[in-house]
Amino acid sequence: MSLAEAGDRWQGAAPMRNAMSTSSGNASNSQDPDVESTEGLPEIVAEEVKFLADTRTRLARKPPSADLDIDAIIREMARLRDDIPQAQTDERPSLLMQYERLGHLLEQAGKSNDEVDGVDPERPYFAHMELEENGKTRHVFLGNATRLDNGLRIVDWRHAPVSSLFYRHAEGDEYEEWFGDRLKEGLVVARRTLGIHAGKVRRVQSPEGTWFRDPSGEWLDLTNSGPKLEGGGGEVLRFYNGGDAAAGRTIGSKQAYRVDKHLPEISALIDEEQFKIITEGESQLVVIRGVAGSGKTTVALHRLAYLNYQDGRRFRKDRMMVVVWSKAMRQFISRLLDNLGVSGVPVRTFGEWARNILSRHFQFLPADRNDDTPAIVTRMKLHPAMLKVMETFVRRSKGHKDPRQVIDDWMSIMTDRARLKRGFNKHAPKVFNDDDYDRFVSWTARQVDLLMDWLNPDAGEPDDPEEQDVVHVETFLDDEDDPLLLRLYQLRVGPLSIRRGRPLRYTHLVIDEVQDLSPLEVRVLMDCTSEERSLTLAGDTQQHVLQEAGFTNWEEFFGHLGVKGTAVNTLKVSYRSTQPIVDFALKGLGPLAEDDEPPRGSRDGAPVEVFSFGDHGECLVFLVDALRELENSEPKASVALLARSPDMADLYYEGLEKAGLNKLKRVANQDFSFAAGIEVTDVQQAKGLEFDYVVMIDVSAESWPATPAARRQMHVGATRAAHQLWVTSVGELSPIVVEAMQAEK
Repeated sequence: MSLAEAGDRWQGAAPMRNAMSTSSGNASNSQDPDVESTEGLPEIVAEEVKFLADTRTRLARKPPSADLDIDAIIREMARLRDDIPQAQTDERPSLLMQYERLGHLLEQAGKSNDEVDGVDPERPYFAHMELEENGKTRHVFLGNATRLDNGLRIVDWRHAPVSSLFYRHAEGDEYEEWFGDRLKEGLVVARRTLGIHAGKVRRVQSPEGTWFRDPSGEWLDLTNSGPKLEGGGGEVLRFYNGGDAAAGRTIGSKQAYRVDKHLPEISALIDEEQFKIITEGESQLVVIRGVAGSGKTTVALHRLAYLNYQDGRRFRKDRMMVVVWSKAMRQFISRLLDNLGVSGVPVRTFGEWARNILSRHFQFLPADRNDDTPAIVTRMKLHPAMLKVMETFVRRSKGHKDPRQVIDDWMSIMTDRARLKRGFNKHAPKVFNDDDYDRFVSWTARQVDLLMDWLNPDAGEPDDPEEQDVVHVETFLDDEDDPLLLRLYQLRVGPLSIRRGRPLRYTHLVIDEVQDLSPLEVRVLMDCTSEERSLTLAGDTQQHVLQEAGFTNWEEFFGHLGVKGTAVNTLKVSYRSTQPIVDFALKGLGPLAEDDEPPRGSRDGAPVEVFSFGDHGECLVFLVDALRELENSEPKASVALLARSPDMADLYYEGLEKAGLNKLKRVANQDFSFAAGIEVTDVQQAKGLEFDYVVMIDVSAESWPATPAARRQMHVGATRAAHQLWVTSVGELSPIVVEAMQAEK
């Protein structure tokens, strides 16, 4: 089916009140204005509407634990605690049983009170199971908290053993599972995922079908209305040469109905493989590798929430941290953590975290950093060999265990050309040449001179105050110096510390998009964990976008960290993108593709379409028409126009702005809206994020040569799209896309 045909088909989707079979539910409930009518709804939808109404009624009732006299329980326990040592031997078991019973009651009351606060009546659960055991059926609802009073059966997916049935079994499966020391056998009669917002069922998905309530309140049957790969026998690419050939093409799938782009119903979508990773042992390094959109971040965050729920005292929210790639990901993940019930967990970019920690340990250093650091300096400072150079230097040289000594160490290492060349030739032979070392030391020698002036302002201080100000406001430290100084502190002084000199020890760390952090940065973080080294690393080397940092080989990365032999959990199903998008992104990687078995998309969809134009003006006219039509047909859709460079993003934004498109935004500093609209930015800004539709702009041979860096960036850009991907080009088409087209033929 073409995109135009798909659009017509979606626009013609019949409201279910008119076209679907009706349920036999009580029509009388429509007489109560506070109860939603189920008349005319299909049976499954009607059931879920009724279940939600009943649940909300029961949630409004006071739980039995609210009537407990907590103070009286505490007083009685105190009395028993005093009486037990004095009691006769034969009386002690009875008193101990009373004490334990009261303690258990107090504990349950505390949990119940916490969980009452945690169950949101506006969205109490996201999944529903009907189970049959020993001839009896029961309904279980999965949410983010547990309520089992007043006839409720809502369980926390992280804690309740029964939740594993939802993730491990399909509707119609017979199960045999051990819950503690009890073997449970039964049948999964029904298994449904739900979208509930503002106290109303918005979506019902089950093996029988998928139904969605549109903004007007009408229910649509989406079971057979999704775009299909038709007209080309598994076609995944279409090419249009020139504006005339592209005329009439529309973008849209009618699937972009999630208004809050922060919060997909992620917990209901976890599969068995992901659930296994989430519940891995608490005291170990877990590595999650996966294709774009496979749920790496989702699984990592769920694992953090799971650990917190299993042992909240050890895995306190303020003793864990999530390290992210960008400011946009920080905002996105903070919202997801709120949704998972662990809103107090800090989320930081590495740069933010490192600068904060550095300011505590080196209060005498300036806060400003260079913004023009040469690429060769960045590359050498963050190279894994620098770790070895620093370790060797500290081991062989004596010094005081204080910050001033660390500064001396840094100055000595950064300016000793012979030492650097010897160390790098040993640990990274033939990577750098003499010219590289000369440029590096020329830069760092200037840094050291300025630092010495900063630390010793009286030495040679000019008489003119204005000249003195010039000397002291000039920046001289690089961003890359932050992890270098922190690592040197760890080697020379000891653990990084927090208030009152206590060692900084995280009980669990999640590092997302780890492939774009250097081994140096990761090693600094690792040495800030507790003795058990509980970490979750999530990444995909095929999405490595930084040219001067990060890594592209897992085995080498583990070797630099000293954790060789670490097992890697690989996720191979992309739940974000359609199969045509996944196929295109894989072909674009060319020789950089890592897996023998190609990744799988979770669903079919519209083919990727490639449009070639003679100039940018022609391309902009085409895009303006297409985007304006999309604004009208799908006002809740999120669209990203992704360029390789900020300059090209500026050009297209200015052109679209003139056209008066609504909700148009130029994102230049990670300030994404996470809402419906059109955002124009470069690929690196959008890394890790998701949009309903993506248009890659100016994918020309000049902008996108067939280099490893360009291939990875193309892969990242393409896989930001959930439903549909367009590729535009002015002039000669990028060889990356040409290869993908030839592979399709």
